[in-house]
Amino acid sequence: MGKLVMGYWDCPYCSTKHIEGTKRECPSCGKPRGKEVKFYMDGVKYLSAEESKTKGKGADWLCDHCGNYNSVLDNSCSSCGAERDSKDKAYFDVRKEQDEKNSRSVSGTGTAVGNQGSDQRRKKSRRSFGALKIALIGVLVVAAIISLMAFITMPKKKTVTVKDMTWKTSVDVEKYVLCDEDDWELPEGATLKSKKREIHHTEQEYVGEREETYDSYEVIGSHVEYSYEDNGDGTFSEVANDVDDYGYVTRTRSVPVYRDKPIYKTKYYYTIWRWKYDRTEKAEGGGKTPEYPKPQLTDKERLGKKSVEYEVTCKVKKKEKTYKVKKAIYDKLDIGQTYNVKADSEEIVSIIE
Repeated sequence: MGKLVMGYWDCPYCSTKHIEGTKRECPSCGKPRGKEVKFYMDGVKYLSAEESKTKGKGADWLCDHCGNYNSVLDNSCSSCGAERDSKDKAYFDVRKEQDEKNSRSVSGTGTAVGNQGSDQRRKKSRRSFGALKIALIGVLVVAAIISLMAFITMPKKKTVTVKDMTWKTSVDVEKYVLCDEDDWELPEGATLKSKKREIHHTEQEYVGEREETYDSYEVIGSHVEYSYEDNGDGTFSEVANDVDDYGYVTRTRSVPVYRDKPIYKTKYYYTIWRWKYDRTEKAEGGGKTPEYPKPQLTDKERLGKKSVEYEVTCKVKKKEKTYKVKKAIYDKLDIGQTYNVKADSEEIVSIIE
């Protein structure tokens, strides 16, 4: 056991404070300490060797007959003389009951405190609801904007009268030209100009190790800290605790060293004939059947990618509007005819039969 430290208590009868724990009666009113007493520390004052002889042996016990605390060394009450029996409770058991009773008293009474707490909870609830309301409004606004954009862009039912129908075609022309290229392989049909060894890629190669310093956070020593345990008899026991001290220590370690090792391969430089895009020729007209341009080709030219677009100009509510259409819809339309269609701002997507 560590050293014994003086504890203190307050008299519940005359309100005298800071009474030494070695005293069993209040020096002001003479009342013995009873179940309301709770020991506490106020600084560290060690007990003398003489005082320590009867202290730190165990918690006091409360006489069930007269309510007086007695030393664990006594088998009968020093106040009324009653013998100690199973009904007499130790200091810590009494404190537990008193603390629970006080806790229930605080929670069960104190209307003003309760009301104040309730008011604070209501204010907090209102603030939370206000923040939630603002967030909800923001979500609704964003949802409304998205819905509006979707509504504006989605196809709508319209009645249109076809005024004109046009197609636009295009044809790419490719030219067979001699190209300068290089690669790690010589393709078929290429004419080699030169070749040489060049770096194709690099690989990590281990070349050894080196020493490096680093800071390590670790235990660098220790110190003693003291805690104090209530003995339940007006004293406290000092307990020494070894506590590690931490700090940064400079250490060294070996780390691997690598270098980028170049890997060489043969690179080929050559010429090769390739078909390359040269130009696009376009045509435009009306009618059902589109016509593609017919470019004048040399012996080193050929036709490439073809494309066609269809457009119809319609009268919609006394206004003319040009729409793009797919071929399947274009083929069903005729100039001068009126149709119920679904269209967005750019395209007729279907005909309502």
